[in-house]
Amino acid sequence: MLKIMNKIKFLLITLILLNFNSLKAAEAIVGNVEGMFCIECQKKLAKAFQDEFGSDAKITVSWKKGLGVVSVPSNGKITEADFKRVVEKVGFKYGEIKKTSSAINNLDEANLFIDKNPGFLTIKTF
Repeated sequence: MLKIMNKIKFLLITLILLNFNSLKAAEAIVGNVEGMFCIECQKKLAKAFQDEFGSDAKITVSWKKGLGVVSVPSNGKITEADFKRVVEKVGFKYGEIKKTSSAINNLDEANLFIDKNPGFLTIKTF
């Protein structure tokens, strides 16, 4: 009976520790990207972000809005310096950047984030 109780205790502790590690929220960075003028520019930056941050990262890029968004899962990490480095490496310039502790999974969510943070990004329009 004692062995069974010890196994149950071990299992519970293991489950608690696994859940504790997954409590860290996903992160995202939203930023202005200057110099994108076409869909090929958008694809080039999206590929560079994917190459840098891996297949688990959710990438949203819009050349029309001059916008780049990188969301990493709970086990990932992204910094503003990482975002800036990739943008510059591809040949574009970055503008304002903001980090958030929640994932942004598509352009609609990015637009909602921008709407909730007025004055943070200047989005270009054509």
